[in-house]
Amino acid sequence: MSGEIDQTEKTLLDWAAAMCPDSSRKRVKTWVSSGRFCLDGVVTTKAGLRMDDPGDRLTLGAPDAAPASLGHRKRIHPKLVLVYLDSDLAIVDKEPGLLSVPTDQQGKTSAIEILSNYLNDARGEVTRRSFFGSADPIKPLPVHRLDQYTSGLLCIALNDTTRQNLITQLRKHDFLREYIAYADGESTAPEGVWKNHMLLDESGFNQTIVPEGTPNSVEATTYYKVEKVFAKHHISKLRIRLETGLKHQIRIQAAAHDMALIGDRLYHESTRKAVAKKGAKLPYSFKRQALHAATIGIKHPKDGKKLRFESRIPGDMQDFEARLSEHS
Repeated sequence: MSGEIDQTEKTLLDWAAAMCPDSSRKRVKTWVSSGRFCLDGVVTTKAGLRMDDPGDRLTLGAPDAAPASLGHRKRIHPKLVLVYLDSDLAIVDKEPGLLSVPTDQQGKTSAIEILSNYLNDARGEVTRRSFFGSADPIKPLPVHRLDQYTSGLLCIALNDTTRQNLITQLRKHDFLREYIAYADGESTAPEGVWKNHMLLDESGFNQTIVPEGTPNSVEATTYYKVEKVFAKHHISKLRIRLETGLKHQIRIQAAAHDMALIGDRLYHESTRKAVAKKGAKLPYSFKRQALHAATIGIKHPKDGKKLRFESRIPGDMQDFEARLSEHS
């Protein structure tokens, strides 16, 4: 093979084969389909793509620029959508009822496991090569968690270095986490901050508010803003921003400040009593805590670029607000 090709429109495979005169066309086609060629710095697997001479735009090997990324929503499970993916991290949007991470006590699947299965599927070698430069198995690592029945955005690291960087952002309060919540009550101020000292028991399951100075307690800080009030029902729609991120922090603090979340089976007294009484109707017929992780903002661990992700409230919360609006 001479390595020369007519300077007219050809397929990407034609141009790739011309770049590799010592390799067979069949082998080069395999390289293209396995993600070893990049066009404009992005991995391409479209061997039949027709184009004029791409020149330096077509390269063999990993891109020199920023890593490839998936920036559109892709449902990878009935309860999980992949919002963003690159070689370092993933952002997923989970529905209520799905665990964030696997637990010893519950044999249910989790967002971490679903993402791992998706990335390591035997049919996904091209995807792994595109994002990670090889087909080696990927191990998703938790950065933070959402309660099982809280919906919304979750950030997952794909290597130890990224995980440590993101955890450092969390500890320095550089990791933006905003939620939408519906609270049973009205605030005396349009916005403010909740500060409480909290103590987690030895089991790691029960969190309580304790007096300042209690040994081993940690101060929890949560900012809130009232977005809308449904005066007839004395229900408030809140936008909440976490500074710290302790177990059940938003749910406990909201209840402590007379704004327990609608549907919260632990901290909303009426809901808790209804659950305990078999067959009782849940207040407002809302079956889980009305809490949604709506926004994540981070600095990318590789280049420091600011990334921000948004998620609309899910259907059950949209329907709830619609019902409140109809009867206000």
